[in-house]
Amino acid sequence: MPAPKISFLVPDIHSPVLGPVTVLARHLQPAYDVEIVGADFGYGVCEMYRGSFPYTAVPCTRIYRWPDYLWESRRLASVLKGDVIIAVKAFATSIPVALQAKRLRQAKVMAYLDEWDGALVARLSPLQKAKRWLRHFQHPVDDIYCPWVERMIPRCDHVISTTTALQKRFGGDVLPMGVNMDDFAPRPADESATLRREAGLEGRNLIVFGGVVRPHKGIELILDALATIGNPNNALVIVGPNNEHVAALCANPAYAPYLVALGPRPKADMPKYLGLADLIVLPQNDDLLAQTQMPCKVFEAMAMAKPIIASSVADLPKVLAGCGWTVPPGDVDALARQIQWVSTHPREAAEFGRLAREICAEKYSHSVVAKQLHALVANVLS
Repeated sequence: MPAPKISFLVPDIHSPVLGPVTVLARHLQPAYDVEIVGADFGYGVCEMYRGSFPYTAVPCTRIYRWPDYLWESRRLASVLKGDVIIAVKAFATSIPVALQAKRLRQAKVMAYLDEWDGALVARLSPLQKAKRWLRHFQHPVDDIYCPWVERMIPRCDHVISTTTALQKRFGGDVLPMGVNMDDFAPRPADESATLRREAGLEGRNLIVFGGVVRPHKGIELILDALATIGNPNNALVIVGPNNEHVAALCANPAYAPYLVALGPRPKADMPKYLGLADLIVLPQNDDLLAQTQMPCKVFEAMAMAKPIIASSVADLPKVLAGCGWTVPPGDVDALARQIQWVSTHPREAAEFGRLAREICAEKYSHSVVAKQLHALVANVLS
């Protein structure tokens, strides 16, 4: 008897969400025949993940507008072959399309939510919403349609969320993204020493941020805290693209003594650069979107046995209980005090790092998450 087929439907095959979805798809192999399908708006598969999986990109260059959405969404639905369709995020090219397949051939549908997609619209004033509607009512893939899509979620057979805030809003089960404990493992001391020497960072206390710097990620808060402490041996190392936001940070004379931008590095090398860190800081902003997000970086840092300070937002206090520290979001002085405490208590910090890896292996490793995902899919199929 052939294995049941699972279809992951991403709203845009060019979106970075393809990365975590690929991890989920691999969790289900080889027990299931798995495909990843997504609308292609003309840009192809996301560059970061090309070649990582046999993705199915469905040309949908006019799906963004009415009335083309009606027939292009039907064509996208017809491509889905899964007995279970896991619709990723609450956009018009995911959940409504999956529900069409459910009507056509009785496929089961699971919604997978990694953040509150409707938050961007929810925080608009009534006047701003009206203006947005006037500009984009003919564009069903715009964020303004997220509330419409969210009203369809109860018609799914099950909901998977990455945070308890999403679970409270939409029901279902919480499934953490988790981390590969082998890839993100403590690095050899000589490797980190060599990297520090090559980058001219010997003798400095390093906070490492790996990824694309965006305004909502709170990088300024870290730099403000370091400036408050005033110790020139402290530095924030950014390993990622030198975009316009990084350039603006580097140009700020208050930040320059504490900021080192190494530029982009291959994704496979990220654990090596995280190994440079004496401390990882995750200063999430306290807004509607951040309250429903769970940064994968926290699991990577835990797996690498790093001391971690994070904002007390979303599930971060729960995840870091007993193995990390949280501070009020936006509180520069509290963050500065905690950074200073960690730097002057290396033994306690190292013990928290050890506990973080232990807890991560127990609750958030890929093997643990895979078992949970298998159980959820099997329950929907039964």
